[in-house]
Amino acid sequence: MKKIIAILNFVLIFGCTVASTEEEQVTEVLDKTIRMEITTLQQSDAVQISYYDYITDTYIVEQHIFDYDSSGSAIPKIITLTDYDFRYITGEIYRNNPIPVEISLKIYVDDELIIEESKTGDGSEYINISFNYDILKQENI
Repeated sequence: MKKIIAILNFVLIFGCTVASTEEEQVTEVLDKTIRMEITTLQQSDAVQISYYDYITDTYIVEQHIFDYDSSGSAIPKIITLTDYDFRYITGEIYRNNPIPVEISLKIYVDDELIIEESKTGDGSEYINISFNYDILKQENI
């Protein structure tokens, strides 16, 4: 009988102990700095830029007409979002004409390049670069 009580005590003590070795997963994005750089190789070019603004719960849509330096190279359009606490970066850039010239997009999270994409049209299609990035999973979705 003493052996049964000892075994039951042993099972009861170790059966009620919570052994947790799993680390708590981070489920939120805190104060990231997002920087988007858009550029073109076309002289006198304009692109449409849209991206989701989680603070106002709307898509920001704007047309950007590029300025050029003294050598004729386009000065990149830079959009910086500070204290970014949203999990996703979503939007697109596109040109409203079929000019067969490259446009490019670079997106940085805290100065780390996460997206770099360029497209050149063939003269018959409009160029569109879409992005939808999950900051927590660090992947395009």
